[in-house]
Amino acid sequence: MRRTHVLLVVLLVCMVIPPSGSSVMTRHCKDLFSMPAQGGVLLTGIPYVWQEINGFCAWAATSSVMQYHGADVSLHDLFALSGIGFSFAYIRYNDTLLIYPGALYQQIDPANLACELVGLNYSVYFNADLEGIEQQISFLESRGIDVGLIDGESGAFTFMKASIDAGNPVIASIDPIWLPAEDYDFLRENDLSGGGHAIVIAGYNDTSGKATILDPGVGSFGDSFGYPVDGRGNYTEISYANLNLAWSAREYISLLIKPNGDAPESVSNQLGPYIRDYLLGVGDVYAPGSASAYLWSFGEKAFRLLSEDMTPEGLSAYLSVFDGIDNERYFKASLLKFIGLGLGSEVTLQYLAYRSALQSVSSFFPDTDIATFLDKADDALPHLNALSENRTLIQIGNLSIHDSLISSTFGGLADAFNSSGDLGAALEAYDEELEQISTHLLGVADSWLAAGNTLAEIWPNNPLIVYGPILILGALGVAAVVVTVLYLIRKSDSQ
Repeated sequence: MRRTHVLLVVLLVCMVIPPSGSSVMTRHCKDLFSMPAQGGVLLTGIPYVWQEINGFCAWAATSSVMQYHGADVSLHDLFALSGIGFSFAYIRYNDTLLIYPGALYQQIDPANLACELVGLNYSVYFNADLEGIEQQISFLESRGIDVGLIDGESGAFTFMKASIDAGNPVIASIDPIWLPAEDYDFLRENDLSGGGHAIVIAGYNDTSGKATILDPGVGSFGDSFGYPVDGRGNYTEISYANLNLAWSAREYISLLIKPNGDAPESVSNQLGPYIRDYLLGVGDVYAPGSASAYLWSFGEKAFRLLSEDMTPEGLSAYLSVFDGIDNERYFKASLLKFIGLGLGSEVTLQYLAYRSALQSVSSFFPDTDIATFLDKADDALPHLNALSENRTLIQIGNLSIHDSLISSTFGGLADAFNSSGDLGAALEAYDEELEQISTHLLGVADSWLAAGNTLAEIWPNNPLIVYGPILILGALGVAAVVVTVLYLIRKSDSQ
């Protein structure tokens, strides 16, 4: 028998968000929508925002709709305005090891904050039949997030049509396997359903039985990587049947953004402390009222602990949890490869968001001197760059072309251990490379600590005083976008 090993990183946009019984939005964007045909409405003029790489779909869709409603917020601006470019989360507990870049750890509260800062309202919707939905509703409403319920398929399409009739595009969380673009043939060919993705629904037509969508994900991975100059993701039609299959697989999770005209007078006095506490890893800001605030490590603390855990001693301690497991050597070797693949892709996503956020953040502080902050924050860039490899997010199914410091180190380490069964010897053989990885992670931690402390000199370290209702009402994101490593072992007869 021959085994073929396929390692895939699938970025799942799991927007775990609740709804309430609030009504559908009624504000119209005049002169921006027209009737494409009898029985339909199309919202025209929605800017197409490409997500650039696998993992930023929800943020691209959010930027697109924010711009449609008049907010001059690009994708890169949103990384800064939401604070997610400056956030990072990590936990290693017993057999659990999870790494989340800011773009994936939280979505609801950072996006809600960004919308509030430019005078927009942000609402989230969920399938009414979702187990435990009442608790979710209470949880988000207690934080000032507008939530609403969708009653199955008929409710979803009624919601979609009413929202579009009112001039509000719908951001929908869907399973991309049902999308029409050839980019997703890879998912169909490998039967990789169950993933998550975010699209913008711009119109519907009952006569043709089709909806019109903007898909930020085309060209963000695979052999067709690159901006879709052919326009295939911009105002693309999808049948109602396929839209329902895609949407229902994600429990009809939906977001609405609409104008409310209540932008604060000072963005910097709210955003500055928010970024400060993200960088410094204040647990109550990442996960207020949750045990996660104490179990997880965040911001600079996350990078600092990760630096310790990626040493020979740290890896040996983690792998010892699995002593005695069936097929122990093969399992641990596979796990080492997974850790490397996950670490590489997560740090890469963080690097891209962080670099872009640093380039945009000054525009939100027009009257505040943040030059020292930028100098300290820039120190993290060479460390993140040394650990990053875009191909871990683009060529998700082809490990043979991954040759970054992380992927080559953990790939070689896994192979050495699987061959010899001597973990100590394998770790010793890659001691120098692991030291480099650990040093770079520590360098990021030191930079974030210094940058956060410079912001603390401008804004006192008392979030209840500085944030006021912003933090108390809306700081926790129960939405997490999860990076999952799928390890598929296929057996076939040897030839």
